[in-house]
Amino acid sequence: MKRHTVILPFLLPRLTDKAAAQFIELLHELIGGIEHHYAAQVHRYRKRQQETRQNRLWGRSPLSTPTDPPF
Repeated sequence: MKRHTVILPFLLPRLTDKAAAQFIELLHELIGGIEHHYAAQVHRYRKRQQETRQNRLWGRSPLSTPTDPPF
C-alpha cells in the first residue's frame, strides 16, 4: 500500500486496527453533528454564492431583482 504524506501540526500515534476504526467513526460522528448544527447557515451561504456567480455570469447587478429585464 502506498503511503500518503499528510501535513499535520502533530504526529498521530500508532493505533490498533480496532482503535483506528473507532477513531474514524468518532470523527465521522463529530463532523455529522457539526454539519447538522450549521446546515441552515451553510445552505444560505452557498445559495448566496451561487446567486452571485449567476449574477456575474449574466451581468446583473447584485441589487437587481429576478423580475428585472436582462437588457
